[in-house]
Amino acid sequence: MEPSSTPNPPEHTAKPVSSIPRFSIGANVLLQAVIFTALVLMANYFNFRHFKRWDFSRNQKYALAPLTKNLLGSLKKPVQAIIFFPSAGMIAQDVSSLLREYEYASDKKLSVEVVDPYRNLLRAKELSEKYKFGNNDNIVILDFDGRSKFVNATDMAELDSSGAMLGQQPTVRAFKGEEALTSALLELTEEKQSKLYFLGGHGESAPNAEDLSALKTYVERQNIKLDTLNLNNVDAVPADASALVIFGPKTDLSERELKLLSDYWTERNGRLFLLLQGNIKTPRLADWLATQGVTLLQDVVVKSGTMLALQAGQPVLRSGIVTSAVGFTPPSAKGVLKDIAGLDMQLAGLTQSMSLDASKATAAKVRSIQLLLTTADYWGETEFIANNPQPASKDPQTDHLGPLTLGVALERGALQDPRVKVETGRMVLVGNSGFLSNEGLRVSDSGIDFAVNALNWLINREQLAGIPPKPKQALSLSLNESQMSRIALAVIGVIPAAVALVGLLVWWRRRN
Repeated sequence: MEPSSTPNPPEHTAKPVSSIPRFSIGANVLLQAVIFTALVLMANYFNFRHFKRWDFSRNQKYALAPLTKNLLGSLKKPVQAIIFFPSAGMIAQDVSSLLREYEYASDKKLSVEVVDPYRNLLRAKELSEKYKFGNNDNIVILDFDGRSKFVNATDMAELDSSGAMLGQQPTVRAFKGEEALTSALLELTEEKQSKLYFLGGHGESAPNAEDLSALKTYVERQNIKLDTLNLNNVDAVPADASALVIFGPKTDLSERELKLLSDYWTERNGRLFLLLQGNIKTPRLADWLATQGVTLLQDVVVKSGTMLALQAGQPVLRSGIVTSAVGFTPPSAKGVLKDIAGLDMQLAGLTQSMSLDASKATAAKVRSIQLLLTTADYWGETEFIANNPQPASKDPQTDHLGPLTLGVALERGALQDPRVKVETGRMVLVGNSGFLSNEGLRVSDSGIDFAVNALNWLINREQLAGIPPKPKQALSLSLNESQMSRIALAVIGVIPAAVALVGLLVWWRRRN
């Protein structure tokens, strides 16, 4: 037998080794580097141009009010804010953080400088000589276009000194930094100060009355000057009047006074803020308002319910007729009342209701906006007698049934197209005046927001809104004995045992 032959394995043809395309690889890497750099630059550019911040703190401590944002956004010239506080001051950190928010919101039109008079002695001396103040003052200096304004630390905080008798230091009850700083900035940047005249001669409340001290303070912080006016002593409403306030007249206006008032409203596109009372009848003023499409119903707004009363010196709830009306501001009032639209407001004292006559308003070229309404359980009592032992009862035949209108805004001469701006007459009418007294503001502090926003609308400051103080909230942790025991067990026993167990596991693994 012939030995079997093993076939030879097939020969593999070797492929030629090609050269590495070094130029293509280099160009590809360079292109990737260029694209990566361009993406980084684009991301950074977008980040700087569209930077956003959010305040997630418990009480929105550094969230700016719409008034402040709009004011900072409308700055036409740079503003320098100098914080002249010792770094250990009670509100130094709050003021510094707040002004940093101002700086951001102004798009760098407002710059902030912090000067500690105890550390930077040279700069402190330079500032005191330039602005003429003492080295011991704790102030914020606002400098705008060669003019300056000081804001004292005492104006930016409400202090609680109740512990002074026990030797305790005062604490900050509420921080009012934004309110004080924005008011000063508004006064500094406005070219002309607004002037508000309070009508006198009919028992109205004057702006310097003790009972209106809180209202006076808030209005003046809006850079509005207050003065009084008696129409019997003048031939016309003064030319420098930004608006005229009629605050709770106890007697009616004369024919001559109404003629001057009508000329101011119709011929000069005047601005009126009328606050009336529920139990006071002013027939001549009511007839004039009726020609503008508003009918005063000459009633007192009441409802049946429970109220707080004193019995043997103790507060108790009892049933009866409630004469302090609670109104709500409808969402449609947002154009006038801004951010308080949709909220409730309690009105101290007696209130009268009103109705709108669309046909008369159209004839007078007046547009009306409802500002304050009641719920359906209120009615307008037409036979109200104060301190009457017999409680009032709802009579559908003679009384006015709810819901009732308590406040309106009127605009005379406005065009249908909101994009076309023309000079118009404006009026705010409320059937109550007690809600703006000191006592009324203690009952419901939303009244001051209503007044400030209404006044800003009257004098063409639609972009502005009120700034409420931000209360300091003391956070406390209250634990009972059981919770304290569990925390102690976890800290002393569970956590050390867990660490020891992990150590034993690591040691055992290494041994094996």
